[in-house]
Amino acid sequence: VVVDCPSTGIKQTFPCNNWLADDEGDRRIERRLKEDLSLPKTRRSTVPWHIWVYTSDKKGAGTHAQVILVLYGYDGKSKNIKLERNPNSLKQGQCNQYKVDINDVGIPFKLRVSLNDNNLSHSWHLDRIEMQNLKTNEQYTFHCGRWLSKTEDDKQIIRELPATGPLISSPLPVVKYIVDVYTGNKPNASTDANVFINIYGECGDTGVRPLEYSLQNKRKFQRNEIDTFIIEAVLLKQIRKIRIGHDGTGAGSGWFLNRVEIRPEHQPYGPVTFVCDRWLAIDEDDRQIVRELIPTQDSHNTIYRVKIKIDDVFQAMTDADEHLQIFGEKADTDKIHLTTFNNPIDTFESGRTDSSTFQYHDLGKIGHNGKGSTPEWFLDSIEIYVPTH
Repeated sequence: VVVDCPSTGIKQTFPCNNWLADDEGDRRIERRLKEDLSLPKTRRSTVPWHIWVYTSDKKGAGTHAQVILVLYGYDGKSKNIKLERNPNSLKQGQCNQYKVDINDVGIPFKLRVSLNDNNLSHSWHLDRIEMQNLKTNEQYTFHCGRWLSKTEDDKQIIRELPATGPLISSPLPVVKYIVDVYTGNKPNASTDANVFINIYGECGDTGVRPLEYSLQNKRKFQRNEIDTFIIEAVLLKQIRKIRIGHDGTGAGSGWFLNRVEIRPEHQPYGPVTFVCDRWLAIDEDDRQIVRELIPTQDSHNTIYRVKIKIDDVFQAMTDADEHLQIFGEKADTDKIHLTTFNNPIDTFESGRTDSSTFQYHDLGKIGHNGKGSTPEWFLDSIEIYVPTH
């Protein structure tokens, strides 16, 4: 039995592992359970919110697709918020109300809205979303006025909306980021796999974006070619890193990525460059198909190989948005999301070992800062190998 109180962040587990039956075991139908104090019992507290979703009054504006929200605030970001689906929701000209518990993100600055469906028949014209923090009664509005559609507008099913409200004096602008992807000049460097990118900045990240529509080429990611993509997002400010990879689908899906260059549209200065010069392939190099890269001009990169093992105990697994941060004498890493690891199901399960290779500044001697809360999973060990040291 698990007793969970979202508002306080306290979760208590009472194991039983026995029959409640008059014809099994000791034939008892009532048991007194003791809490297992060895299991983690705290997590981030949540805040109740009311959400009002306004579908536009345009012809065909409604949708039956799954809508997912992610709220970003100055104290962090929420997990995926899946809006409840029913046949009468998100219809043309309609307002639908939801009540959800969201981990405390502080004052919000943006909301990402997406459709979890690539079906070409699923299009949605969103007018706006309003949210009220029921703990503080603060209200925020996120204006959209655009299609989320594979056939309308710019054919995107992801939109980022700046927060507006009494506590927000200067809402962040929506920016178009020009992303140039350079495939290397090596035999078999091309790929037909589905490539994605997540851009991280001072103000959050773009979330995982598929690189679908190249401005130059009908067939993307071919040897010694450049593909340009446009990613629209609320201003990230200083770009700090990217996570780029592919899903490994198709024969010979391995890809040799030379570099990625990113710049906001209409900016007067040069792009931020991320040099890779490595394979993203399950049968080449270190067999990784996802890589985290930092801007090349920041520092000489050092390769770190990290292996994480989850203990083989009851409830050791988690599907939470876990991350790793490494502390060194010279510098600390940003938070490294564990979805970077070679883990096809994006969950960390009992007894499983997952690994990743990434590049970062030379951190010097690695240690820890003695801070942090207990995660909701049992960690057996972490190994960090630095080949250059």
